[in-house]
This record gives sequence, structure tokens and C-alpha cells, in this order.
Amino acid sequence: MNNTPFFGPEKPADKIGFFWKFIAVVFAVVAVFTISVFTNKLEFTSELNEISLVMEKMDELAKTDEVQAGGDVVVEPIKIPKSEIPKLVGKLKNSDEFTAQGIIVKDHKSGALLYSKNEYEKRSIASITKLMSALVLLEKNPDWDSTATVIGDDSMDTHMYAGDVYTLDQLWHAALVGSSNKAILSLANALDWPSEAFVERMNQKARELGMTETNFIEPTGLDEGNQSSASDLVILLNNALQNEKIKEALKTIEYNLYSEQRGKEHHMWNTNWLLLGWVENDFEEVIGGKTGYTNAAGYSFVVTVKNRDGNMVDIVVLGTGEHEDRFTEARDLANMVFESYQWPTKNGDSLFE
Repeated sequence: MNNTPFFGPEKPADKIGFFWKFIAVVFAVVAVFTISVFTNKLEFTSELNEISLVMEKMDELAKTDEVQAGGDVVVEPIKIPKSEIPKLVGKLKNSDEFTAQGIIVKDHKSGALLYSKNEYEKRSIASITKLMSALVLLEKNPDWDSTATVIGDDSMDTHMYAGDVYTLDQLWHAALVGSSNKAILSLANALDWPSEAFVERMNQKARELGMTETNFIEPTGLDEGNQSSASDLVILLNNALQNEKIKEALKTIEYNLYSEQRGKEHHMWNTNWLLLGWVENDFEEVIGGKTGYTNAAGYSFVVTVKNRDGNMVDIVVLGTGEHEDRFTEARDLANMVFESYQWPTKNGDSLFE
């Protein structure tokens, strides 16, 4: 049988022709790819040139006092804000030269850290606790003219005695001026705040403020379980001084109480010796501070001071060995950073780039 196809016998494959066709296709693909890359490169280069021209124009604008933007519109030059953080220009003392176990010094305006020693180490804080107690008490919006009966054991302090009756304002000043433990307890009791709930709110408030290394057991500071770090306490100090009621009490130099029940008057000095001038200093103003002492805490102190140039620093000194050391070291720390750092000018423009 004849198996010849209708169109005639098949021709052998043209292998050479197939090869050249394949080469042609590859060449075409490569050509297209090369043209595409070259075109994109040109576009990218063009874009870079345009960006460069824009940057040059902006630089020219920044160097002019003002620019006419068509019509009567005047465009002010772009002003890049300068740093408002103090710049270290001098030498700081070694931390071992201070006896305090925990230290932090911060610029009050910017919050910049200027000096520190064991700033994250938790320690007992004694009566510095009362700053948090004061913040929590204010949440109840007390009627300062109302009266309350003093509670607490006589051994807690000698500023007042159980059964005495004072206004809430008098108790407030006794707590923050003379650091009376019974005054703080009596205030919380007068505001119908159960002890456990009060302390729970203190710890909750600490978390809200970002005080992650702080824990409170009770509101006076007598329990050594009331602990915090220098880093956390500078946060507490700042927040406390933002409240005028707290700030006013902390700046009160002396205060008098009169007990009608006992027929006796009691005088108390502020426990802040920098404020009283009992530790010599040349600060323009002692904005406010709070002391604390127990055997576990040592002699501790938090304070904000301002120098004669108007610069302010927040200082925390924890665990000094002697009563007066907390004040002298706080003063010396402030003087050291005031002398070793260059501050922005009062109008906000930096003295340095």
C-alpha cells in the first residue's frame, strides 16, 4: 500500500534553519531587555537630576531672608529647629565621688539625662512615698476646709496625736511640710478611702506614669517595701510639681498647728534644708523637694532647682549615709551640671548647632 502523504513525501528537518531561528529569537529578547534597562536608567538619571535641582533651589531659598512666590505672597525661608538639649562642654565627676547609692540629674525642660549612678536600681524610698500619696489624694477633690480626726499610733511621729482635729488643709501641709505620717493616714481615712484600695490606686498611678520599677505597700513610707528607682522618682517629682497644691506645700518654709483638744501649738520646719538655706547654696529658686529616711532607705532627697540663668534641673539622691549629705550632694550635683553643660538661650534658640 502506498503510504505517501497527500501532499507528497515528507522533507527531512532543516536543523540548521531551526538553529538560526532560535538564535534570532534569543537576540531579540536580549535586545528588548537591553533597551528597557537603558531607558529606565535614563529615566532614573533624569529623576536624580531633577531631585538635585530641587535640593539646590531649596538651599538657595534657605539662604534668603524672604522669597517672593508670585503676586504679593511672601514665603518665609525654611527654618530647621536647633537642639534644645544641653551640651556637655566640661568634665563631670566620677560617680564614686558621691556617697549616694542612686543618683539621677535631668534637664527639667527637655528631660535630657545629664548625670546618673545606679539610676535603675530599686531601693526603699521612705517618705518620698508621700508625693504619690498626695497625687492620689487629689483625685478625690477634697474639701480643704472640712475637718478630720487624727488617727495613727503616737510612735509614727510627734507632729500630732490621735484624737486631734484639724482641717484637711492643715493635715495636707503637715504631711508635705513636716512629713507627718499620721497626717497622710488621716487624710486618706477622712476621704473614705480604705487602706488597701488607696495603695492599689498608688500602684496603678505609678504604672500610668511609666514608673515600672516602683511598688508601694502603704502610703507613709515607713514600710521598707515601698521601693522605687532614681529613674522612676524623677518622673514622680515632675508630676507632683505640676500640681500647684503640692508645689505650694513643698515650698512652705514653716507651718504651725494648734490642737484645740490638747490646747497646744506645734511648729514644724520644712524638711528641705536647701529651701531653708540651712545648707548654703546660690540657687535662684528651689522649686520644690521631698525628703525621706528609714534605716533601709538611708537619707534620700528629690528636688528641682533653678540657677540664675533660668536653667532648671531635677535631682534624685538616694541612700546617703548622713542626714546633711543628701542636701550637699544634691547641691553639688546641680552645680556640677550647671557648670559642665551649655544650655540653650532663654528665647529657645540654641547656642550651638
